[in-house]
Amino acid sequence: MFHPCRMFLESKKAHLAVIIGCVFYSMNGLFISHIHDMDISPVIFYRLFFGILFLFIYIISRGKTPDLRLKKRRGSLFLQGVLVVMCMLLYFTCLKTTCVSIAILLQYTAPVYVMLVSPFLLKEKIRKESIAALFIAITGVFLMVRPEDGLSGIELTGSYMIGIIAGLLSGVVFAALILNVKVLKTEYPELAIVFWPMGIALLLLSPSAFDVSRDVHSNLTVLAVFGIVSIGFGEIFTILGFANLKAQTGSLLALIEPVSGVFLDIAVLGIALSPETLAGCALIMVSALIISLKGPEDISEKTGERVFI
Repeated sequence: MFHPCRMFLESKKAHLAVIIGCVFYSMNGLFISHIHDMDISPVIFYRLFFGILFLFIYIISRGKTPDLRLKKRRGSLFLQGVLVVMCMLLYFTCLKTTCVSIAILLQYTAPVYVMLVSPFLLKEKIRKESIAALFIAITGVFLMVRPEDGLSGIELTGSYMIGIIAGLLSGVVFAALILNVKVLKTEYPELAIVFWPMGIALLLLSPSAFDVSRDVHSNLTVLAVFGIVSIGFGEIFTILGFANLKAQTGSLLALIEPVSGVFLDIAVLGIALSPETLAGCALIMVSALIISLKGPEDISEKTGERVFI
């Protein structure tokens, strides 16, 4: 029997994967609010540790260990791990020296860089729908997380300027992460693209494992769930989506993360929603709808490739 809805959802698996992954990622703030007496570096380390542990158990239980076999482009795998660490450190540097809204606004300039570079690096064509969605989405992000005094509130001196530069660089690195996933997809399945870079990031951050307070044991349960949700589920779904979509589309869909975070804050933390924030969320959802409803572009559709979930 013909089911249009089922066929539509089947053709949009990669889109849905990015959206689901971003929803898992958007829970970061909820977990961090329940972690006490720990610096951010060890929090990031243990988040990675428990996420990779969960991922490894999943791989063993599903008999997917052959997917982890190293092939060509090992340098790109290592680069992905370095980019993961750089993105985290730059984002939190911006967050520490500016504010949450500036950090989010600057990191989510990534779709701009992806759209500028992907035609040259990945030979992707820029569609007019993507350009329209980009402008709508960036406007939405600004409305949603804009500084209290708008752009006039951004200082250009001292440590604040360092934070602004770090935020801009976090957007560039985030774009590089998305583009490098497309490069790695030509050689590796999605599980390997998740597992190896996260393992490299864990090793690079391993000195942070010892930078903890005596009360770290009281946070282990939260850290374990944090890692499973953010890395175990969030990373799997987003990489699955990024690997099977155009880089431009994946980067724009990633803007769902701050929207989801806003609504989780409202539902769980009871934070009030301003009209500007509501308008920004609506614009981002519209941009996601525009790029999701256009013609099929899944790599798996074109090549008949089967994804791992």
